[in-house]
Amino acid sequence: MNIQSMGSLVLWPRSLIYIRSSRFYSSKVSSDEKLLNSILNEQPENDTTETYNQQPPSTYRKNSLLSVPQKNNAFADSGDKTSKPLPIGPKYWKNKFRKSYRKVEKGLMSPLDEYVSNNIEVIESYNKKYKQSVEERIKVDFKKELHWNDVIPNHSLRKAILRYLASQNNASTNDNRFTSFQKRFFALMSCFASTVAKGPSGSGKSFALLIHALSIRRSHTRGKGINSLIVVKSNSLVRQYEQLTNDILAKMDSKQKVNVKLVSQFLYRGTPLEEMKQDDDLTDYQTPHILVTTPQRLLDVLSSRGMDFVKINSLSYIGVDDFTSMLDENQLLETQKKSPVVNLLDYVLKLQDYRRQHNDPHPQVVLMVEESATESLILQLKEYTKWIDWRKFALIGKFGEEEDIPYYKYIANKSAVSTVLVYPRFSQDGVKGNSTSRRFKVNLYDMKPFDYGSTSSTWLNKLYRESFGNSLVYKKHRNSKWSSIPNVVKKGELEILCSGLGKLLKKKNIIQWIGKNRALVVHPDEVNSKQVVDILSSKTRRKVKVFDIYKDAKIFRTRFSDEDEDDSQLFAINASSLTGLNFPGLSTIFVLGIDSIKSESHLSTIMGRARTSDGLVPEKEYTIFSERTNSSVDEKEDIRARTFIITAMLPDSTIDPYDRNFLERAYLVNGLVNQVDAIGVQENWTDKEKKDYKLAIEGNSANKE
Repeated sequence: MNIQSMGSLVLWPRSLIYIRSSRFYSSKVSSDEKLLNSILNEQPENDTTETYNQQPPSTYRKNSLLSVPQKNNAFADSGDKTSKPLPIGPKYWKNKFRKSYRKVEKGLMSPLDEYVSNNIEVIESYNKKYKQSVEERIKVDFKKELHWNDVIPNHSLRKAILRYLASQNNASTNDNRFTSFQKRFFALMSCFASTVAKGPSGSGKSFALLIHALSIRRSHTRGKGINSLIVVKSNSLVRQYEQLTNDILAKMDSKQKVNVKLVSQFLYRGTPLEEMKQDDDLTDYQTPHILVTTPQRLLDVLSSRGMDFVKINSLSYIGVDDFTSMLDENQLLETQKKSPVVNLLDYVLKLQDYRRQHNDPHPQVVLMVEESATESLILQLKEYTKWIDWRKFALIGKFGEEEDIPYYKYIANKSAVSTVLVYPRFSQDGVKGNSTSRRFKVNLYDMKPFDYGSTSSTWLNKLYRESFGNSLVYKKHRNSKWSSIPNVVKKGELEILCSGLGKLLKKKNIIQWIGKNRALVVHPDEVNSKQVVDILSSKTRRKVKVFDIYKDAKIFRTRFSDEDEDDSQLFAINASSLTGLNFPGLSTIFVLGIDSIKSESHLSTIMGRARTSDGLVPEKEYTIFSERTNSSVDEKEDIRARTFIITAMLPDSTIDPYDRNFLERAYLVNGLVNQVDAIGVQENWTDKEKKDYKLAIEGNSANKE
């Protein structure tokens, strides 16, 4: 298929630039250690050669035990009359004042010996407890049925949590059970251990992070200050935590009046008025039990107001949600330029060491990470940071090598994906002056499903062993392609994608699927949400709005109404803001362009937003990685959620081969994602196009076959 010429408007740049990136390695020795070593290795100011050669006082020189006899002096043998005896050293002074030295030493050691003898039982008890493993210190047995009273000792808080959970899933307060992840998490928290934890989307990670912050008590030895710090990626996540906290506190017994500002406060970058209100709250209530913040906002406050304003010098608990999403996806911590969250944690943890008393325990540190996190992250944390007391540490989840096939799926097996290709047909209606009026219609096709193969060796070959089958090269390719496209072309491509979505929504089977339910539209970060709303409203003839966490957090539980003019069915959100958000009742997600998927692992972040009405994903849907799921039309009834990836085609009716390869790797990495047709007509992918694709991905090795 061909399209007519569009003049200077080029929608598909064909030049592909590949740039090999250089990896930067930060120093493995911190600046503090370098300074310390330089001080230790520095010679004393008076310890110079001139000092050694100075003439000692004659009264000491005559009787010195360290002076060298003339017959053994090399200078005397050579006839050198200017030779001088060796200087008086430590041994001389020690012999001179041996008795006084022993008295001083005895005076220094006696109080210590007395303290040890008086407290020997306490010390032996501490050492015995200290040698216990993390597993031996756990206070609850998560292998048995775990109840809320096992992990939340405060009766009022526990009742409020149960009431909140019951209101979410319309169940009795006695029927709210933990997910498998929450069982492991709360069991580990009971022994005050730190952890790096990963679990599938919809397993209640953020909820567990907040509940532990609410329930943990301050140590009596710690001074006044904020007890728990929770760091999240985005403003939307801060607001989600704020809503969740307020909803739980609202379920407290009516007889108890709870001052929310004393329990929790929230910092995020916003308008000057919003930030001023946050500062005023911290001024009025300086020591809330919990502080939830983005790393950038807290760094702003610390740099402008100081730690005396934000009292985080005696924290008991530090939790970071979606930690790996705030790092470089390839280098993680191995970068010269530290990310804001790393700078913040470096400062906060050093502050605890400087200000806390010697007998206070190290703060409990919890890092929630993506399912794709590997053992490399743990090694880098040990090598480049001093955040965690590794003697009181245990992992949650399986952390293998980077090139291992994971054991469990990252995407639930009842969540299916449909890759819809949009091909525009342009026409030129007329020319007025220098402006050209162009219109287009679109054709839709299903992308040919990937044949994953059936062996792990085939999967590993597609993921890691092909010449250009890796995320680093694709990232460079995508960045160079995006930077070379003019803004007018980017807007034209956005209109094509929105037109494709509009036509997709007219398909009979899609109308049956979505019905009166609401859907989420994910677009690239580089595109403004307001612009997406304007174009989508025009192209789809549906009511569209920008997603607002304050107003729309629970909107997907309700059904769309045509009669209400202000009621919207489609909600637009950019890809980065999506991370970590909970959308109870969401079943349909539209992705505008492959550029909205930031990495292979980010696909699970997008598809994992589809949830049941209680905000969770049934655990039984996360099965073994290699378990296959058929995608026949008859079995579509088993699908609980669908994600539609909408992408534009090239002028020759194909898609970028590197985009195609990226999608296949993304489907593999996340567990052989279930592919379902949406259109009923597949793309015309000829043998020549298959050969060209293989040549582009595998390079010269494809010619040898």
